[in-house]
Amino acid sequence: MYALLVVAGTVGFSGCSKDEDENQNPAVTSSNSASATIGTTNFTSTKMVASTESIGGLTWIELSYISQAGDTLAFGIEGTTTNTGQKYTYQIVPNVIETDYLTNYTKADGTMYIPSNNNKGEMTITLHDKTAKIIKGTFSRSLTSFDTDSTVVNITNGKFEAKY
Repeated sequence: MYALLVVAGTVGFSGCSKDEDENQNPAVTSSNSASATIGTTNFTSTKMVASTESIGGLTWIELSYISQAGDTLAFGIEGTTTNTGQKYTYQIVPNVIETDYLTNYTKADGTMYIPSNNNKGEMTITLHDKTAKIIKGTFSRSLTSFDTDSTVVNITNGKFEAKY
């Protein structure tokens, strides 16, 4: 009889293990990476730097992704109201600048591409866990050379994820 009680007790407690509970709700993780096609070049990050900053009562998530070649793709995302499923469309027209997100691209040789008049872009937040401070999304963008203000680079098929 004692053996039966020990077995029954073991079976009863095994259904409440902590490991099973964690497997049902796995922790959200991030690879801290970004990839995109920039012009005709495939960009894949090898390093990421993330920070947050409060500007005018808004919290900005600042992400810089660096490729092996030394190119940098940087985002500023207004993180206070950024929710999973939120889609931003972005266009700069003369005298009007949206501030939901910004993108810059700087090549290793110092050539910088920035938002300029009539540049368009789109970013969709696919996950934003504000407790774990993890954000993921997709993006596309047109940027103009800072030096010439005429050379446009198109960024397509972009994906990013970060723990900030």
